[in-house]
Amino acid sequence: MRYKYFLFPAGIFDSKRPEVKHFAFTLSEVLITLGIIGVIAAMTIPALITRYQKFQTVTKLKGAYSQLAQAIRLSQDDNGDVEGWDLASPDWFQRYLASYMKVTATKLKDFNEKDSIEYKETSGKRETGLAIINNAVYGGATSYTLLNGVQVIVADSYRGTSEDANRSVGFVIDLNGPYTLPNKFGRDAFMFSLNKYHGLVPMGMYKSSECTPPVEGNPGRDYLKNTGCFRYACNRQSRGMFCAALIVTDGWQISPDYPW
Repeated sequence: MRYKYFLFPAGIFDSKRPEVKHFAFTLSEVLITLGIIGVIAAMTIPALITRYQKFQTVTKLKGAYSQLAQAIRLSQDDNGDVEGWDLASPDWFQRYLASYMKVTATKLKDFNEKDSIEYKETSGKRETGLAIINNAVYGGATSYTLLNGVQVIVADSYRGTSEDANRSVGFVIDLNGPYTLPNKFGRDAFMFSLNKYHGLVPMGMYKSSECTPPVEGNPGRDYLKNTGCFRYACNRQSRGMFCAALIVTDGWQISPDYPW
């Protein structure tokens, strides 16, 4: 029988060998580290949340635009080109678009009553001049809820007899509905119009009875951000009606100088 011998370094079993030291953070060092992490988190998390909110805003807005554009294309197969539609009719949305989309219609109360839903300008002031949500002008409004929860708010009554009234019709796209805050133009509420000659477009891109852009269809960022026409511009001191046009002009994104 063969035996195997194992040789160990001298002193390996010596009880007097040097003690192995274990290093650890002190309480103060841990607290300092946690403090640094907290400061970094406080600086970065709000920015990440804002970036996500902007992304969600553009995604929902573009999704609503796509649904409306698809309904317009389908409707044209049955009703002819938009140029022949009666956009001055009180039931234009119900007649030309609602049956080509899965929507739920809800009659809204007067937005100008004291206990009514409140919309705000980009500046933060209450919006009181928007005719679509003013019963005294258009006799109330109806909200059509799309599949993604976005609501399209359309005036109920006839919009006048001028040539411009039948050239295009405006409406509000509210990303989370009028019963959910912030109800602020440029944040969750955006103005669009259906134009007989240009189709579905954000407000501000083409001439209307109120405003004339420097270039039809491509007015430029400076005009959309700074025009004084009825204070429709997309900046912090204005009403924000042209904010959807600014987002589209910037390639369907919210730029750093957008009044968020």
